[in-house]
Order: sequence, then C-alpha cells, then structure tokens
Amino acid sequence: MGAVWFTDPELLFPLVARNLTPGGIFAFSQAEPSPGAYGPQQMHGKWLDGRERELTLLRWQYTPQAWADLLKRHGFTDVDARVLLAPGGEGLGTLLVRAQGPA
Repeated sequence: MGAVWFTDPELLFPLVARNLTPGGIFAFSQAEPSPGAYGPQQMHGKWLDGRERELTLLRWQYTPQAWADLLKRHGFTDVDARVLLAPGGEGLGTLLVRAQGPA
C-alpha cells in the first residue's frame, strides 16, 4: 500500500504527472476492490503500533477501467490496469496499474 491507496487521485495524479520524468512510468499495485466498494472507503483499526484508539483512514478503490480513465484524464498514456486473480481463485486479487507519464 502506498500513496495511491490513501490519497485522492484527483489530487495525487496531477502531482505525479508534473514531477515524473517526461514519458516516465508510473506504476502501482494494491488489493483488488471489494465488489461494489468503489471510490473513497473508510478503513478502521489500530494501524500504528502502540496506538490505543482506532484510526479512521480513507482508501481509494476503483475498477481497473476507472483507474485507467482517471489516469488518462490527467494526461497519462499507454495505461494498463488489470486484476491478477488470487491463487486458487479465492479471496481478493491484486490490482496492477502501469501508465506512461505525459511527454
């Protein structure tokens, strides 16, 4: 998990596009979204060691096509977004996304 999981892509993608080497590659992976759980989703838990109270964070989840559309809207090209199925087909798979930055 990283910045893409926990940051609104409407804020993050323009920053990545501006700071990526022209034509550079932007790639990320995260858990496949749960069916029907798209957009910002709340996560609850004691995410930091020693924390006494739960912390609520937002994570962004979209279908592969929605990620591709978001990236293209922000000037990325050659976008490949797909889900690798979990071994044995049980549980959530892994979303893999790769895109070329603006030239």
